[in-house]
Amino acid sequence: MNIVSTRLPQRDLISLLLVSPWINRNLISHPSLWLVLDFHEMNNAGDRLVSALSLSRYQNVKHINLEFARDIEEKHLEIVKNKCGHSIRNLEVLNLNGCQKISDTGIELITYNCPKLKVFSIYWNVRVLYAKLQNLTDESLKLIAENYQGLQMLNLTRCIKLTDRGLKMILLKCSSLRRLNLYALSSFTDVAYKKISLLIHLQFLDLCGAQNLSDDGLSCIAKCKNLVSLNLTWCVRVTDEGVIAIAENCRSLEFLSLFGIVGVTDKSLEALSSSCSNTITTLDVNGCIGIKRRSHDQLLRLFPKLRCFKVHS
Repeated sequence: MNIVSTRLPQRDLISLLLVSPWINRNLISHPSLWLVLDFHEMNNAGDRLVSALSLSRYQNVKHINLEFARDIEEKHLEIVKNKCGHSIRNLEVLNLNGCQKISDTGIELITYNCPKLKVFSIYWNVRVLYAKLQNLTDESLKLIAENYQGLQMLNLTRCIKLTDRGLKMILLKCSSLRRLNLYALSSFTDVAYKKISLLIHLQFLDLCGAQNLSDDGLSCIAKCKNLVSLNLTWCVRVTDEGVIAIAENCRSLEFLSLFGIVGVTDKSLEALSSSCSNTITTLDVNGCIGIKRRSHDQLLRLFPKLRCFKVHS
């Protein structure tokens, strides 16, 4: 029997189980087909998660997607811990984006059950609808830092209660990070931003809206020489000094957004052209009033590989 592709959608794969007992047995006998659980945007995702992890075929799950499964609660994570925690001991990727009923307690349950997590996304945990409850704080970052020192990707977008203290714990202990998303977090300062320089493997960094990031902080970040993608949109304190430091040190840069930064001038563009002209494919300088307006052809003369001129509309 030719086994179906592991890329087959979860719903279709489960439907195949019902075709015949023979197909059912053959599919279940191949563990590689049951490494992913995808309940994103689904109703009753918490109950679905518990039910699935209770099945023998999901004993070695590597990837769970609960993005915007808004009924996921900590009671579901508690049930998983007590009844089927063994099923997620090898979990490597967990997406809790938009799961606003998860707080520090939920993160503690996750760190208890999932010692091998490498990719963790908790975007948009703001608890607007659950104001009386505690959302993610520095205590969550402490748990992540202490338990996931091999973490490769972390998305903290809009987790608005985090402070320098929590971010510093991540940066000091999770040195394997390759992707770090700090989008729309205005509470951090250079005290934490300077520690990003410790992430020598970092390739992707999103600092959109980092209102307290200064040239000093950005100059430290420039020590991350493997950066490929850097989003500095609305980093309003940044000037030529910081961008030139990035240009001179991050020579593999492919994506750079300077959208809305009024403190940068043609000096930044010249430095980027001098150091990164052979790598940059996406560059957004819209709203940078200190940079001379240029046509697409003029920009292409500075950056021959440029394909995208506008990231934000």
